[in-house]
Amino acid sequence: MIRSFFLSSLLTLTIVAAQAEPTRKTEFDFSGLEAIPVQVGGRLKPFESFAQDTVLGVTGRMSFKGWKSTELLLSWITSPKEWENERFILISRPDVKRQLGLAEAETRFSPKELLDQSSLIDYATSGAGQVGGGMSAQATPIAITSKPDPRNEELKRVINRVALYRAVILGQAWQVIPVTSPQPWLALREGDPANGVDFAAMPGAKVREKYFKIFSAYLYSDHVNFSGLVKDLDELVKTEMGSDWNSEASSSVGAEMWYQRVHPFQKAWILYLVAALLWAAAIWLKGKKLEKILTRSALAVTGIGFLLHISGMVVRSYVAGRPPVTNMYESIVWVAFGVVFFGLVLYYLQRNPILTAVSTTLGMLTLIVADAAPVVMDPGIHPLVPVLRSNMWLTIHVLTITISYAALALTMGIGNVALFQYLKGVHLTPTGMQKITTLNYLSYRAMQFGVVLLAAGTILGGVWADYSWGRFWGWDPKEVWALIALLGYLAVLHARYTGWMKAFGFAAWTVVSFALVVMAWYGVNFVLGVGLHSYGFSSGGQSTVAGFLVAQFAFVALVAIRVKSGSKRIKNA
Repeated sequence: MIRSFFLSSLLTLTIVAAQAEPTRKTEFDFSGLEAIPVQVGGRLKPFESFAQDTVLGVTGRMSFKGWKSTELLLSWITSPKEWENERFILISRPDVKRQLGLAEAETRFSPKELLDQSSLIDYATSGAGQVGGGMSAQATPIAITSKPDPRNEELKRVINRVALYRAVILGQAWQVIPVTSPQPWLALREGDPANGVDFAAMPGAKVREKYFKIFSAYLYSDHVNFSGLVKDLDELVKTEMGSDWNSEASSSVGAEMWYQRVHPFQKAWILYLVAALLWAAAIWLKGKKLEKILTRSALAVTGIGFLLHISGMVVRSYVAGRPPVTNMYESIVWVAFGVVFFGLVLYYLQRNPILTAVSTTLGMLTLIVADAAPVVMDPGIHPLVPVLRSNMWLTIHVLTITISYAALALTMGIGNVALFQYLKGVHLTPTGMQKITTLNYLSYRAMQFGVVLLAAGTILGGVWADYSWGRFWGWDPKEVWALIALLGYLAVLHARYTGWMKAFGFAAWTVVSFALVVMAWYGVNFVLGVGLHSYGFSSGGQSTVAGFLVAQFAFVALVAIRVKSGSKRIKNA
């Protein structure tokens, strides 16, 4: 199958346009088409979600050079010849580009460039290039004992991107022909593309014909008939679905449309940014007339952002039918929620605006990270892998252990603020030292939340492992690093409680210790890539995460030097 894919030419499904290069058609309204239900991966979703997931899979972005994902799919399928030389297929690793003889300075390449590469064809037609499989619902998970080669993994992704693009222009990726459940929907084009197909004799001929008319209207820039055809198609698809188009299906598709168009997490981080600036201004103007106004405004903006954040998670959970913590993207969104939540709880208890200033800043930065790297952290809503198909354990264990990361991230943020006070030299005065003591106390309280939740999450993970894998503990890397993180923070808490660790040491270790969380949360899945938790393995972002850790360690070292030199000056005075 893969051999025929690479050795066959790109066939066209509809009429090939004669234009020199693909151009956007701004006079078209695609909102009606975007709302039409389709079925992908066994899940009903609006066409817009299918388009965004497909474009992300091929280009690494939700849109490409200003093209909306829906129009891009229409242009691909109606004008494939014009896209043959357009560079839009993502290749990120330099070593893969060198192997394929491609320009290392480029990040995207055309279908023609890739299909002309004999080394990629050789790799694809060998057994190494084949992908797929996965665990069945009854399979026992197998430990990954050696880390997959990143270069080979990237080559597989390149093959998948080209294959996905080809499936789009052939109509094979378009699962848009309704079939009575539980049967999967049909694609626009079924079977071997090299063979002739009698579309009129296939099920869903009316729906298929309507899609072809829509393609023709788009191809010939007939935007007037396009809107009417889309409306007819919407009615026809829902009629063909019969009883499958019920209130539950309608509300799920509608909810996903809201989620896709509102972008609640993006709007939430924008509001968190505004809130963080207002909180910082309130702290700076403490004791002034504007302080109360700024504080109230900051609290209101934080609350609106937080409600929007919650709404996004609730809608995503409703659409997916599960808790929103099954991949790195969802866990980052959940941790961002937890950081703001703990910041608000502690602010209610302590009435210290530093808590909300830090928590909104961290919430903003975390959501920006989730938004900025869709290739590394896929924002799509996908079915669960079999080992995770237990909503009770998924909710109890995963939500608990990841919310602990949020509390510990808040301690890291407050610790950085305390270290900044040391860097400014405020610790040399009694008033300044009191400020640092207060910050350490707030960090200590957040760390207590985090440690209790981390311990509970680790224990519950063992219970789930016993239920799923037949043993409570197996020294799997994920288990080991969760335990290391727990013991590390317990040591910091114990050292502070007993007085072994002084004010500066505690502030420094709240920052340094977060590296244990990073390793347990990100490192095992994205760096080690071994163990039983293979469903969470991925790649990418290593340089960014490493840069963050190096910057944190360097900051702690810089402040330590500053504190030590200040102490020497006092002794010599």
